[in-house]
Amino acid sequence: MSIQIRIMGQRQGGRAGFTLLEMILGATILALLAKTMISATTSVSRLTESGNLESRIQRDSDRAMARIMEDLRMSGFHTVNEREYPHIFADGQPASDFGDFEHTSAPQAATPGEADYGPMCSIILCAPSDLDGNGRPEIDVDGDGIPELDGNGDGVVSDEPEDVQGIWDERAHTISAGSRLVWSHEDIAYMVLESAAGENELVRLVSNGEGEREVLARSVERLTFETSQPGAASVSAGTVRVRIDFRATTDSGHLFRTHSEALVRLRNNNG
Repeated sequence: MSIQIRIMGQRQGGRAGFTLLEMILGATILALLAKTMISATTSVSRLTESGNLESRIQRDSDRAMARIMEDLRMSGFHTVNEREYPHIFADGQPASDFGDFEHTSAPQAATPGEADYGPMCSIILCAPSDLDGNGRPEIDVDGDGIPELDGNGDGVVSDEPEDVQGIWDERAHTISAGSRLVWSHEDIAYMVLESAAGENELVRLVSNGEGEREVLARSVERLTFETSQPGAASVSAGTVRVRIDFRATTDSGHLFRTHSEALVRLRNNNG
């Protein structure tokens, strides 16, 4: 019995502790596992960061393009208050008739040869008026110089005092001689401005910001508008091509670029 106990004790004692080689191998394996876990965590973090950026830019792109297309479809190629619309200008330098819209062009990171390199464009539109807020543009049906409105909200439009008094102002609107559509003298402008945080923002301005200022998108590298030009077939008459280029870099240095583009026919042309 005593011999058996000694043998068992020797075997148990042989298992106690680790050899130096086993400790080195264990430490090496743990280090490799830790490195793998850190690398995987970093990769997931970068993917999440990149995915969040791409999702945000896609939302901005969809919202901005939908808003621009809506305004373009309601607008027209027209002379309102002795100014020609739409007015497209590059790098913050409008024609003298629209001098109030002059601004410092937002900075760009693109270089020559890249698709998003080139002048930064802005556009100024006119839009049909909706004085009575019924969602429909006003029309001077009988051509007497007073549009038919629904100022009293009874669902019936007329040019009687109860429907037009207090909301119709001929000094602030122009009635088209051809279509008799009523155009507002409020300008709607789209331009890219640098924010206080140093980020390019696509903004929609009504009456140059006095009526409304709405930020539609950030990280905009370039905004362009194009109309029909003599000798060029890229844009047909009565339409406007709009393109928005985006460029952004994540905190980890990943560069993301994309763009959206549309060709929009304006609702009313030359009256």
